[in-house]
Amino acid sequence: MPVNPVSGAGDLSEISGQAEFEGALESARAAAAEDDLPEGFEDAMVEGMVVAGGQMIIMPRANDILGEAMSDE
Repeated sequence: MPVNPVSGAGDLSEISGQAEFEGALESARAAAAEDDLPEGFEDAMVEGMVVAGGQMIIMPRANDILGEAMSDE
């Protein structure tokens, strides 16, 4: 969202963060395009996602199933 500068700031044209944002976006894309990740980084990320997914999705459901099975006896 463009904003006008406060009085006494010099140039009275609109200041926009759009150009700065687009520059940061291009910089991030260029960095992502380069293969400068350490060896095994992607494998470690996948392993971490599997562990986190198991803890957040599978284990609560497994506890529910176990609780239901134990209450039926």
